[in-house]
Amino acid sequence: MPENAPPQPTQENTEQKWQDVYFARRLRPDIATTQPTRLLLICHAQNIQSRASHLSPDEIGLSARGWEETIALAEWLYAHEEIDFLVTDNPLRARLTAQRIGQRLGLAPKVLSFFPRDGEPEWALEPPQTSPDTPSLEALARYTAYSEKLMAACKQILADRWGKTTLLVADGVAIATLVRCFAASPEAGIRIGLTSLTELQFQENRWSLAYVNRTEHLPQRARPPLPSPAESADPGQLPEKDWAAESEKSARFYNQLALRLGQEQRPPQDGDSPVDDNRPTSREVSEDMLYRFGELEEDDRLLLAGVGSGQLALDLALAGVSEVVGVDISPGMLEQAEFLRLATHDTRLQGVNFRLAPVHALPFADGRFDVALCVHLLHHLAKPLPALREMYRVLPAHGKLILVEVNGSTDAVKRATQNAIESKRNPTHATIRTKEQWTALLEQSGFQVEKEQSFVVERSASQWLDSIAVDDVTRMAVIEMLEASIETDAAGLRVRRQNDELRFDVPVIALLARKAAE
Repeated sequence: MPENAPPQPTQENTEQKWQDVYFARRLRPDIATTQPTRLLLICHAQNIQSRASHLSPDEIGLSARGWEETIALAEWLYAHEEIDFLVTDNPLRARLTAQRIGQRLGLAPKVLSFFPRDGEPEWALEPPQTSPDTPSLEALARYTAYSEKLMAACKQILADRWGKTTLLVADGVAIATLVRCFAASPEAGIRIGLTSLTELQFQENRWSLAYVNRTEHLPQRARPPLPSPAESADPGQLPEKDWAAESEKSARFYNQLALRLGQEQRPPQDGDSPVDDNRPTSREVSEDMLYRFGELEEDDRLLLAGVGSGQLALDLALAGVSEVVGVDISPGMLEQAEFLRLATHDTRLQGVNFRLAPVHALPFADGRFDVALCVHLLHHLAKPLPALREMYRVLPAHGKLILVEVNGSTDAVKRATQNAIESKRNPTHATIRTKEQWTALLEQSGFQVEKEQSFVVERSASQWLDSIAVDDVTRMAVIEMLEASIETDAAGLRVRRQNDELRFDVPVIALLARKAAE
């Protein structure tokens, strides 16, 4: 053995270190506290890898189920707990879980750079045994070292938080190991459920284990009512209950769309898009057009509101935007976006991530982004002013908003007919607006329009309907409405028959607006 080689673990010294870890001997406050110290441990939500083991990047986002259970957990915590601090381990699945909880609780999660990451998956259920028959003391030594690191991390977490309630989001290995450390049960097998709660409490100069794997939030899909704010006199502001209803309707529709397209049943293979072969083969607005029109730069931090299946977010990153954060209210669509990101093997996509959030309540700090991009989203909102003001908030002085929307006809009757067709196809559609109306909304929000570009998009009726997988009854009704408008151009869409295909033209407006210096 080399002279400077570290001493090999023996049964005696390994078990002595093992015992020193337990009973949380080193986790006690320097001064007496009158209030209990509570450490709530939450296991991260389900991620894509939990559903598709063939995908193994280090940073993997949440699945649709993961997002839904995180929403339920956040609502349960809001209704039942008073949390003083929110901290999280660094993996993306933990950060996203913590961010969604923090959004509901009004807390900014702190990412712990010092939290140990060398836990082995099998330790979550069964740690190495301490009996003399143990085949390998090295495994026990590794587990003991990991336990010591966890206790040191807890000491650092609680250093200035004694007498408070701290919520820590981590993985099942860390939580199971901490429970064994605090409960002095070194050989206990513990299965930690995703999004479950475990509580450790220090009171009357001793630690106690309050509960493990608490999951009341999971079967409770009904959310506690939000506080009723005073009705706003602002005509552009919807009451909170109406915002919630509008968001729920859209989330439900697009979750069902993800299922109808079969996106959750078949994991994508390399190079696949998560949307089936019936989807339109080209988008109406390309990343190249947006890059040029929006005068984007490589180091821009870009917010994409209404990210959908994620293709545009990825294309923008591949075109050169260094950071793209896509938000959406549909967990199902966010799962598809994450599948697509993982199936597209390109290092430039490391700057892309997705968040669950409504556009009128973005979980980001003031001035967080350089550019906000909104493509065919605001026509889903009956009153888009709060959403525009929220995008204004997350931009710095001189930050840019790129808005791309249908440019409604100035003929109110034609616009009403087009609205009827759009609503029949997609029940989440609210209203089409004219270029002048979009410009006025931007100005009301504090933006100054600097540039505009008008163009016409030719649509195939069949591809347009296939893109959201409408049922046969809806398809027939929309086709009839389009055909009825041919003779008089009742919808202002120039509907026509071409090679046995129904086609029509949609005027689109792109607006580049800038936030004035404050």
